[in-house]
Amino acid sequence: MSNSTLTLLTSLGYFTGIDNVTDPLRFLPIPVKLNNDYKSAYSLVEAVNVDIDNTYALSSRDGSTLKLSGSDVHSGWARDLSAFFVEGTSLYLLNQDYSITELLTGLTLGARMSYCQVNDRVYMTNGSYIGYYSNLSMNSLAVPAAAYKVPLPAGRFIAYLKGSLFVAKGKVLYISDALCDHYDVRTGFRVFENDITMLRPVDEGIYISDGRTWFLPDGSAENPTAFAKQPALDNDAIPYTDININGKDLAEGVDGNFAMWCSQDGICIGDNKGMVTIKNNDTYHLTHRAIGAAAVRNSNGITHYLTVLE
Repeated sequence: MSNSTLTLLTSLGYFTGIDNVTDPLRFLPIPVKLNNDYKSAYSLVEAVNVDIDNTYALSSRDGSTLKLSGSDVHSGWARDLSAFFVEGTSLYLLNQDYSITELLTGLTLGARMSYCQVNDRVYMTNGSYIGYYSNLSMNSLAVPAAAYKVPLPAGRFIAYLKGSLFVAKGKVLYISDALCDHYDVRTGFRVFENDITMLRPVDEGIYISDGRTWFLPDGSAENPTAFAKQPALDNDAIPYTDININGKDLAEGVDGNFAMWCSQDGICIGDNKGMVTIKNNDTYHLTHRAIGAAAVRNSNGITHYLTVLE
């Protein structure tokens, strides 16, 4: 977007974001509350390389600096001082000086890696591999000696909640025993109607999509009534668009760890009790997307949920 175009737009004052539902010829000013007063804000048909902040102001987005290049790079993930990505058939550790260390090779080409951190371990799986990173090396899951106990299988998604690991593989959700990475073959699983497309924990349970979206309140794998499915939303999640976000970044006075993801109907926010709100569903609809990626960015005190969709 040129500076002259941006100057012309900002002279209009206030903006709410993209509207691809309303006929552009029918756009009308939208009243928005700002500092105990109401202003007239405007929708956009298209927005490229711009940010809209909490005061409904439009500005050019920050630029970027290339630190590392590659081909067929995907599955980026970072937490604390650890950062990982996959390039081709190899898993790499991204060091703080932007050098890289190869951790694994021989991975399935194009298979997305899913990660979760448990204390000093980062567990990861991509459908054919499962293991964890700890003490600067990759480790396999140990085979337990107890009867009916086996290591969690490789799956598409992995998550952790209150002492249990969860792995989604096809239609099956595997749930580990407490404080370990093996499960009981008699009780440690739940079967869904369709392949699982999202696995995202919050403070009091976990959101799962399989064509619909469910909320499973927390419990223990040994308790057969734990993690009973509760309907949360009648639509599916777009895989890999889910993240966790602090309630304080959503609204003043809101606490807790929330889930956020994309569905075809818009951006979904799930609280700790299984209640889901769809944002912008009356102004912005997504066409069908098979897969995506997401991140949370804080820029100049404003928190943004960013997605890339294929």
